[in-house]
Amino acid sequence: MISRITPSETERAAGALGSETIEHASRCFRKDGALIIENIVDPALIVRVRQAFGAAYTEFCSEREDVARVGGRRFMITVKLEPPFDDPQLFANPYLLPILSAALDDNFVVGAFGVVCALPAAPAQHIHDDGGNLFQRPDIDRLLPAAAITVAIPLLEMNALNGTTALWLGSHRDSRALNAEASVPVVREGSSILWDFRLKHGGTPNEGALARPLLYLTYCRRWFVDHVNFNNWKQNQRQKPLLATKRFLSGLSEQHQRLLARALWD
Repeated sequence: MISRITPSETERAAGALGSETIEHASRCFRKDGALIIENIVDPALIVRVRQAFGAAYTEFCSEREDVARVGGRRFMITVKLEPPFDDPQLFANPYLLPILSAALDDNFVVGAFGVVCALPAAPAQHIHDDGGNLFQRPDIDRLLPAAAITVAIPLLEMNALNGTTALWLGSHRDSRALNAEASVPVVREGSSILWDFRLKHGGTPNEGALARPLLYLTYCRRWFVDHVNFNNWKQNQRQKPLLATKRFLSGLSEQHQRLLARALWD
């Protein structure tokens, strides 16, 4: 079963996780390749983001050159960092960053920002990893620390009705983990789930009446380039991984500017 971290009242008062919690979370993430952090985003913000996505991006859930189809009735849409998507709770969450720092050696950037939207009646997604192998020999990759991590923030609760993400815990280290039963977690609005780019996973069917948007961020080491999901976009002008305005970026703190150093002006 996937591990869950819930900030204590003391940690909430401080606005940050304690060192023991970070160490525990890091051990769980290294072992399983996935982790849930509970109740770290204001639910009211999630509602605003969900409404904004519905108003501005519903038309993107179709066959377009700048949208990737990632399964039956499933689309991956790049979302611009503008209100309300530009809230630091989403891209620089203080409860998430220390865990990411431990996994990526405090040397990482946001490589992509968007939404994967599963429409009603979306079937089960194929089992996959997010980034493939760095080397042709997977046995080498399994020995290495994480190069990239997906952070997913549900804009509608991930559950058996709306669909969630099935995860084969440990599959980032051992291919035999695919023989075990998948973890199929419920992730509430306001919580977040993260997984190693190498972890095998797949979306479950959306059996509800509503589209299920899942906000995603790729955090990666500075040298990592996602050639799997955003292959040769500079040449063919297809989907771009991370969009923001020059005005937004110039107004950020130095820390946040470093985090969003790969953002493309739009």
